[in-house]
Amino acid sequence: MNLLFRLLRILLSAYFTKKKTHILDVHTIRSSVWLGDQDPMGHMTNSRYASFTDLGIMNFMGRTGTLKAFRARGWLPIIQHEALTYFHSMKFPQKFELQTRMVGWDGTYMCFRHTFVSKGRTIATSRMIARLKGRGKERVTADMALEALGMPMESPPLEKPFLDAIADLRAERASHA
Repeated sequence: MNLLFRLLRILLSAYFTKKKTHILDVHTIRSSVWLGDQDPMGHMTNSRYASFTDLGIMNFMGRTGTLKAFRARGWLPIIQHEALTYFHSMKFPQKFELQTRMVGWDGTYMCFRHTFVSKGRTIATSRMIARLKGRGKERVTADMALEALGMPMESPPLEKPFLDAIADLRAERASHA
């Protein structure tokens, strides 16, 4: 239930903002570890980090206008891959920021980096790759998404871990076709 309140806070804040942000900007949400976020060992549970990255994507989509543009076209974002790396643990009532940034795209894949920061140090990072699912069998590319936003542009160069993960995703899709 506590993520529902956080989601509502993020979406309402993004909805009522006057100025839309650019898709390559860093989008930040601030939160703290609640008692319900902890596992029996007394630190934020691994699954909660992934839940926060979902909130980071919702914040990104609300502030950039992608949520409205994609819904109007019947496009649904689907997370295809996420790799979390933990450096430090967080405990109740520790405050932190989640910084979400789109780092590039390749074909149908859009790549995001999430960084959890507390007291100036990186707590965890996430590499996330998503794609858009269209109506029926419509293939939605990142270029189509950018065109819908009125922002056609070239992708910044992607780091090797993203390129490797995309290659793995394409190989998996081909083997299941």
